[in-house]
Amino acid sequence: MGTATFSSRSSRLLPEFRMTGNGFRTLVRTQARLLWREPAVVLSGVVLPIALITVFGLIPAFGKPSASLGGRTTLDVYVPTFAMLSSVLTALTALPVSFADLRERGVLRRLAVSPVPAAGLLAAQVAVIATTAAATAASVVLIGVVGFGAAFPAHPVLMLASYILGTTALLAIGLLIAALAPSAGVATGFGVPTMILNFFFAGVYVPLQQLPQFLRTVSGFVPYGAIVDTWSGTGAAWQHLLVLAGYTVVGALAAARVFKWE
Repeated sequence: MGTATFSSRSSRLLPEFRMTGNGFRTLVRTQARLLWREPAVVLSGVVLPIALITVFGLIPAFGKPSASLGGRTTLDVYVPTFAMLSSVLTALTALPVSFADLRERGVLRRLAVSPVPAAGLLAAQVAVIATTAAATAASVVLIGVVGFGAAFPAHPVLMLASYILGTTALLAIGLLIAALAPSAGVATGFGVPTMILNFFFAGVYVPLQQLPQFLRTVSGFVPYGAIVDTWSGTGAAWQHLLVLAGYTVVGALAAARVFKWE
């Protein structure tokens, strides 16, 4: 009786979350097909990271140890950067822009009275983006380490922890942007600068080892920078993981609080 009453109340209070397992899997497959039909998402989120690690690997000078990089090669430094690139691009641009576009066109409002719950659509998009980013990251590491001889991270557990927490942190930020942006244009206006800021503090433009100490310290408090630092075995790993966990929790809670389907 108690279970039935609880289920009945949950259905009344949270109708947007009602979805069967088969329905969710169908929605994930649909979102995956839609994602792969977007050339910009595929090119930036999948092709670009793999192309960059391949190009860097083919440059002989990038495979030689450098004193300015602490005895590491340029390829060693950029493997974690390129491995996380897909998560950054898709979480901070594709996700918020896609959902803001659906809100702007009134699709989310119509979903509220359809068999497809809006929350299920959001969860399906997150699942597809996370899976795509993970597959791309694995490909980048495989190409860099096996294909071109880059050094494998000395602490695989920390690498995995930073990847998982880093991806959830970036997705939480993307969800917050999606929650606040009334249109795709506004989502782009928030997402792109956030992405560029993360690029800078992750060493995309200039290797972190060559930045002034103050900027290197700041990078540990920016998601992308904290991920790369932990993955590379530099800095205080526990601090970086706590930073990423903080972004995940605060970003997700804030997004859930302010998110509007209409």
